Amino acid sequence: MSNLSLYQITNDFQELMDKATEGEITEEEYNEIGEKLAMQLQEKSTNVIGYYETQNSLIEGIDNQIKRLQNLKKAKKNKMDKYKEYVKGCMEKLGLIKIETELGVISVAKSPMSVDITDESKIPEEFKEEVKTIKIDKTKIKNSYKTTGEIPEGAVIHDNNTYLKIK
Repeated sequence: MSNLSLYQITNDFQELMDKATEGEITEEEYNEIGEKLAMQLQEKSTNVIGYYETQNSLIEGIDNQIKRLQNLKKAKKNKMDKYKEYVKGCMEKLGLIKIETELGVISVAKSPMSVDITDESKIPEEFKEEVKTIKIDKTKIKNSYKTTGEIPEGAVIHDNNTYLKIK
């Protein structure tokens, strides 16, 4: 029975229960086999927790590296934006609009028109657009169901879901 998978242990437990219910094994055999399976389950559960904790640590490490790389990317992008502003400023100071090189062309181009709003209340109505959004409050539905036992049409209540909790 050593090195059984969790699936095999689960099936063996089920078979043992079935055999005991059918009277195919004695109480002594049931206790002996059950004890061995319980030990296997205990060992396998230890391995499950170890695997879970290792994977969680790996995921946390990956998340940390992602954050570090995102910060590095942001810093590099900011540095490049400042560098572009510096080059543009130098070109404007010299009155240059375009510089052609073997590797490419550097040019100062006019930005597209943009609009900034400084005070929304002073903007005429003709430039305003009403936006209406509807959000369904799932918490209200859940609380109503808990109180009344009624499920509104168009909703489904899931109250038998389970999840694995490992500490």
